[in-house]
Order: sequence, then C-alpha cells, then structure tokens
Amino acid sequence: MQPHSLKLSPDSDLIICIKEFSFSNKLYGYVSGVVGNLSKACIQCPGNQKISKFEGNLEIVSLNGHFNNGEVHLHLSFADEGCNVFGGHLEEGSIIKKGMDILLISFEYKTIDILKQNLNDNQSRVKAYILKNCPWSKRSIRLLDSLSISYEEILIDNDQDFNRLKSLSNHNTFPQIFLDDVFFGGYDELSKQAKFDYLNSFK
Repeated sequence: MQPHSLKLSPDSDLIICIKEFSFSNKLYGYVSGVVGNLSKACIQCPGNQKISKFEGNLEIVSLNGHFNNGEVHLHLSFADEGCNVFGGHLEEGSIIKKGMDILLISFEYKTIDILKQNLNDNQSRVKAYILKNCPWSKRSIRLLDSLSISYEEILIDNDQDFNRLKSLSNHNTFPQIFLDDVFFGGYDELSKQAKFDYLNSFK
C-alpha cells in the first residue's frame, strides 16, 4: 500500500488529473481524502444519463472511488455558497478553482493477488466482507439480494482476518465491498450505486 499526495493547480480538470497520474504511474487504488474547491462541477446524477453542470465557488465535501491505470470510477459531492449539497458521478469538466490537495492510496498487483488466492474458479465479481450482527452488513446483503447481484459473502470473525482485510482496503468499518478485487466502499457507496444503475455495473 502506497500513499500519493497530489497538489493540483487552479484551472486543472479534476478527473483528468487523476486519470493521467494513475496511467503514467501504472497505479490502481482509491481516493482517501481531498480538500479544495471547484469553479465548475460536472456530475452525472443517479438515474439520470444527462450530465449536470454547476458554476460558482463550490467547496468539495467528499470525493471517493477507485482508479485503475487511467480508468476511474469516482463519486463527488460538493456544496455551493448557500450550503446546498449536490453529488453524483464525477465527469470531465470539473475545474479546480484555487487549488486542491488529494491523497490517493495505491496497491501493488501482488497485494491484490493475496485476495485471489482464496477464490474458486467460478466466483462472482462482488465480495462482501461483513461482521456478524452488523446492521449495515445486513442491509448490504439485502440490497445485493434484492437486485439479484451474485456475490461472495465473507464473515470476518477474528483479528487475523480483520488485519489482512484492512491491509487491502485501509478501512476498519463494515461492510467492505470489493468489485473485481478492488475496494469499492461500504453500504453508503453501494446504496448510491444502486440508485444510479441498479448495480448493473456489478453484474
């Protein structure tokens, strides 16, 4: 696991910067943190194929998702000057206003292969790591079932498995959802994706 601290300059396109950095360095991983603002934001809202565009002094609330050698899947939320919050899939055309600091976490391919060693040949793309009696874990499983998403359910019930999983995701909350062996997020991210495309992208 390797951290990467990026300082992006004004008038840069946010998503293009992340694409180019991950492609030029042959990295995959996820966005861990971000501080900054935008003069323009372009997002695709859940359930709407049209790209929504915003302009002004837009403060970023959160940016999460993953990157893979130039390909990205990122969710952006931001607030306008009236503290109205908007969010959706980040699209090109989101322009940095004064500057931005981003922390990316990448993994070496051999690290992800540790997860694959325990898989059978005919496994689903989705792995759901859960805790016993965790309400958010149960909600995630119900959501996957309701949308007929094939998944592998893995119960974490000891410190060794927890530490191993944390080394892959850098998260200690549950559930932890992986898509194609790349950490996707928890229940909130799963629910947002379900509203966007009914988790068709997970099939």
